[in-house]
Parts: sequence; structure tokens; C-alpha cells
Amino acid sequence: MADIDVDQWRNAQSLLLRSAKAARRLVVIHDRGTVVKFRHTAGTPCAGRVDRVDDPHALAEALYTQNAEAVDFVVVMERDAVDSYFAAVQDSWDIDEDLDVFVQRTYALLDRYPDGIVTFPGAARDVLGLQWATGASRDDVERAARALVPAGTTVVLGVHDAGSLWASLVLDLDEDHKVTSVTTADPSLVDIVGTREEVLGRLTTWQESTGRTVSLALLLDRAAADEYLAAPADRKGAVLTALVAGGAATFRV
Repeated sequence: MADIDVDQWRNAQSLLLRSAKAARRLVVIHDRGTVVKFRHTAGTPCAGRVDRVDDPHALAEALYTQNAEAVDFVVVMERDAVDSYFAAVQDSWDIDEDLDVFVQRTYALLDRYPDGIVTFPGAARDVLGLQWATGASRDDVERAARALVPAGTTVVLGVHDAGSLWASLVLDLDEDHKVTSVTTADPSLVDIVGTREEVLGRLTTWQESTGRTVSLALLLDRAAADEYLAAPADRKGAVLTALVAGGAATFRV
């Protein structure tokens, strides 16, 4: 925490995460078909109000179509299904497992209630909560880390914009490829102003001066970062190669 730069951390979050809390949502809650809540999160009037839910999937799609300019998604939830979902989440907790496994399961458990917790557009597990905006699943990222990053080393990732470091993540991995530390570049310890190559070189040297072994370092221009993250997992290698060749990214191993 001591090394984290607030601006870089906030920028990294805006780049990598998408929160349903920040989205414009039309929420419909019903009790075995009887609607008990029909409300936009900002109180905006919405078309298509109903008193009863017979087909939650058709309703969610219809409401989104009618209110597309005012909502990012529609969620239709049945009260008992929501109660059952949260009970299942609590019952699944295992103190001995990694926290990220538990978090992933909280989303996967939504699949048990395909008619009780419905969103449109997109499935509930891909819409609700805090979502990765990486174009890859947790399993994809873990496989890539194991293939590209030697155990017990450090990874430096960053985005360069307007002549300085805009966002960064510095990750330490242990011998089991578990992340043991997540921080950002500390501007009080390393100069973050300069060309992309200069900044990446300083970041690498800074980490190596603390005794770490940097096995992978990647710095992308702002627009290149958006392009790379938007690419599907099976295309990321080709996209990164093209970005490096085109002078929009610097990659060191």
C-alpha cells in the first residue's frame, strides 16, 4: 500500500474493471411473478412498466429495447431466487481456498438461477458485480501467467500517455504462481516522465534494485491498451505483436 500511487491505481481500475454499480440500471423485482419494484437506479422514468412477470427473459429484453437510451442493462430478479443465491454463496465459503476462487464462484453460482436472476444484454454472471474488462477469463490469465512468467519473479505492466506513466501494476508471483503483492510505480522513487522506452527502463531498474527479478515488462500507449484489452484471449498474442511492431507498445522479457 505504501508504494501505491492513487492516480495510477484509479486509472488502472478504470481500464481493467467495470462496475455494475456505476451502470444505469432498470431493476425489476418480483415475488413469484408479482412485481414489487420497478425502478431506474437514477429515478429516471422508464417505459414498459408491468405489474406481473411471466417470462423474465422476454421482459428484460423488451424493457431494454424500449429504454435503450436510458439504461445500460435491465435486471429482473425473483425475490426467493435472490435469497437462495446469497445463501448458496455463503454456504460455498471455504476459509482454506484462495479468495479469488471464492469470488469467481460467486459469479458462477448465478448460473444456478437462470430464470430467477435475469439480465439483458448479457448473462447475469457477465453483467452484475465487478467485472474484468480484459477480454479474457481468470483461467485465461492464469494460463498465460504460467506460460510466460517464471515462478518467483515480478511482472511490470503499464500504460503510457502524454509523455508519462498513466497507469501501472507491479505484481510479485511466488513459486506457485500466486500473486503475493500488487502495487504501482511510486513517483517518489522512480521518474515516470519520459518516452515509453525510458519509463519502462526505469521501472525495471527500480524493481531490480530492490532485489526482484523482472521476468516480463510491458508498457503500452493509451489507445493501444484499449485495443489489446478488447481483443479476445486467443488473439491477444497477435495483437500485442502488431502493437510492438507498430511502435505502440514496448515489451521486454
